[in-house]
Amino acid sequence: MRQSGRIVVALVGVNAPGYRSLANAYLAEAIKADQRLPEVWVNRIELSTAMDPWWIAYQLLDVDPHPDVFGFSVVCWNARTVYETVRLLKRARPDAYVVLGGPEVGPVAEETLAKHPDVDVVVRGEGEVALPEILHSLARGGDPGSVPGVSARSGDTIVSGPAAPPIEHLDSIRSPFQAGEHATDGSAFLETYRGCPHRCAYCYEGKGSTRIRSYSWDRIAADIEAIASTPGMKSFSFIDPVFNLTLERLERLAELMAPWAARGIRLHTIEVDIERVDAGQAALLAQAGVVSVETGPQSVGATALDVCARSLDRDRFRAGIEACRSAGISVECDLIVGLPGDSGSDVLEGIDFVLGCDPGKVQMSTLHVLPGTDLWMRADELGLVFDREPPHEIIQTATMTYTELRQLEVLGNAACVAYRARLPRKDS
Repeated sequence: MRQSGRIVVALVGVNAPGYRSLANAYLAEAIKADQRLPEVWVNRIELSTAMDPWWIAYQLLDVDPHPDVFGFSVVCWNARTVYETVRLLKRARPDAYVVLGGPEVGPVAEETLAKHPDVDVVVRGEGEVALPEILHSLARGGDPGSVPGVSARSGDTIVSGPAAPPIEHLDSIRSPFQAGEHATDGSAFLETYRGCPHRCAYCYEGKGSTRIRSYSWDRIAADIEAIASTPGMKSFSFIDPVFNLTLERLERLAELMAPWAARGIRLHTIEVDIERVDAGQAALLAQAGVVSVETGPQSVGATALDVCARSLDRDRFRAGIEACRSAGISVECDLIVGLPGDSGSDVLEGIDFVLGCDPGKVQMSTLHVLPGTDLWMRADELGLVFDREPPHEIIQTATMTYTELRQLEVLGNAACVAYRARLPRKDS
């Protein structure tokens, strides 16, 4: 039986199959560390997008003690599942309080609340400060809508608190790894900074800021040790937008990872600026235990690159792939179908270019016009017709019809499958 005054919070991760929510791990530690919330219990629940929303709702409603607050981290690919789950939760438990956060809802918080009446609060930015403030407000019987960085339902109206400043000192966020609370099942994900040096028009990776806010090197080293020393750990990954952000940073990360790499711990699918990678950087990546990296070019079309604030030096791109290959590191090249300004011939040229580089893996994806991105805000100007419902796939562009886009998707994916099925290189 729940004690009087206690608030039970369920942080729900609706993840890609086999993954866990790093965001919810940070949020759970932030709640536990807040001394104003001694009567708040936190329960992290990891579920999968492969599950039916009705089954997800069943599991959440079966939790004992029953949660008072349900928190979901929402991205474009789990949004529909989350919205349907929330609808069912509210029908079964009208008194439950639902908080959403994440890149799918934060940039369009008031629109999300207006469209989804079963959602009570949307966090517009980083949640490690906002969510404890919401819970503190609820515990006092206050109005969460006044919390900085939060939009909330207040009766029949929607209210928004002032914008919240970014968290300057990331070390103030308690580590779930050092607390021993983030189970890994043989793999994990770690961030060492927030922000992104690039302003790609289709991406919300840097949360709207090119300013880099980094954890301290002591914190990074301690997190690496906590993860790498976990029994059964085999590999993990850094979710930093650019692993080789600077040469000095890459050297330090290689130094920290080298002892663990020597014990067999590997890093998989980290993102790099491949045009910066030379033989020296490739050697540092190998020293860190990196087995695979991910990179662009996303497009080779001059117009699309210009509109999306990207650049491409084909010679340096090829050289970076070759340097990685020579160091035994596989490269995954990503291409996006449907970028503004691209024609069908641009997409075909992009496929031909990356296959000619022989990186190890090629992946084609369809453009998703994501909330908060430059393409979302300029869609009409650029002639982008897209689905306003998540995952916001492109329908047609000013230069490609619906039919052309679908044909290119099929052709591109067939090329990727054929490339994966090729005979191994003699030097591999």
